[in-house]
Amino acid sequence: MGQRRKINRPLWFRLMSFSAVWTLFALMLGGYLLSLTFKETITDNFDKRLTALLENLIGISNIDDNGQISFYRMMADSRFEQPYSGWYWQVSGKKQEPFRSRSLWDQSLKTDFAIPAPRIRFSMVEGPEGQKLRMAQKDISFPGNPAIFRFSVAIDQTEIKTQLDRFDNILIYSLGALGFGLIASAFLQVYLGLKPLRNIRRSLSRIRTGRADHLPEDFPSEIQPLADEMNALLDHNNQIIDRSRTQVGNLAHALKTPLAVIINESALHPGQLSKVVQKQSDLMRRQLDHYLRRARVAASIKTIASRTEVRPVVADICRALARIHTDRQFSILPARDPLFFRGERQDLEEMVGNLIENAAKWAENTVTVSCREDGNRIIIEVADDGPGIKKQVRESVFTRGERLDEDIPGTGLGLSIVKDLSGLYGGNITLLDHPPHGLLARLILPAAAR
Repeated sequence: MGQRRKINRPLWFRLMSFSAVWTLFALMLGGYLLSLTFKETITDNFDKRLTALLENLIGISNIDDNGQISFYRMMADSRFEQPYSGWYWQVSGKKQEPFRSRSLWDQSLKTDFAIPAPRIRFSMVEGPEGQKLRMAQKDISFPGNPAIFRFSVAIDQTEIKTQLDRFDNILIYSLGALGFGLIASAFLQVYLGLKPLRNIRRSLSRIRTGRADHLPEDFPSEIQPLADEMNALLDHNNQIIDRSRTQVGNLAHALKTPLAVIINESALHPGQLSKVVQKQSDLMRRQLDHYLRRARVAASIKTIASRTEVRPVVADICRALARIHTDRQFSILPARDPLFFRGERQDLEEMVGNLIENAAKWAENTVTVSCREDGNRIIIEVADDGPGIKKQVRESVFTRGERLDEDIPGTGLGLSIVKDLSGLYGGNITLLDHPPHGLLARLILPAAAR
């Protein structure tokens, strides 16, 4: 298995992830602390109310000569008179029937004298009808009477829960809106902050497609040094390419003149040696033309601005070869949409022409050509119904001058030229089986925008 390609997350995704996670964490922590603080405040205020009611209950109480508790007046809040209202008071003595508010009706608050309450003590108890009560208790003894009475005031804590739920709902909606606003603001900040980098990408795309030759000089001060260095690198690269292109051109043209002299002289002296010289000279000339073209493509591949429609090129080649190979049938499978090759027409003609010509030489009856687009690539497939090529020797046919059958006319340069040119364009060529018998050549080239 091949090595897995590492997935590089976009910079904006990293920035937004960090910002979103930190914002959510801060809001959740802040919300929890606010809710906790509010709960403590509400509970403290509730306990203060219970304390005030308990002290009021103690203040209006009295004990008669028979040791019975009585009140100077009733409790001010009318809820102590309403049955099961959630507001209760009770005065309990050891081995005595508790004296309780009318709201308790036939129920009593549990009192445990085993736990003394010299000071006000708060606790949670269950009241009538399963109510959850918060209760304040305190032990009181009256002058002249050694008996200890437990004074208790309890209120249903539903009131606390209602206030807490209401506050939590407001808090959730408020912090949610705040979080959405902060994340949206962070996204806008990241989007605007990374805009110069997107401009660099667009500028590089313009350079790659030949619509510009340098990056602009209007980037922010933090990014402009990068743009300047890239411009300097482009200038240096252009100088190297121009020098190499000039040297290859000079060498090729320098060899063409002696080669022409050799061909002319061999033509003046017919014979077996003359035929050999002319054949090899013609091969040398074709190789010189090939390397001149390869140097031109290598020099211009970085700034290719041309685009060539594929189907007309394929149709012209098939039409021309059909006149030569009259016993072969050439078939072009239709493509759904127009396909455009990002490169020169003559280079596409040479690559596709070599593949179709090679298929026509080996086919028994039919040569089939199909074209399709796959993302930013064009896939051209040329299939024949000939004998095919064994898998173990397929790579060798790309070697320059390699021929599998000397009886078939050719120079052995066709597939090698296709491999070289497609490689310069960033593509490739592979040979596959074509059932039931035959060979399929798959050529992959860069696609141009429509």
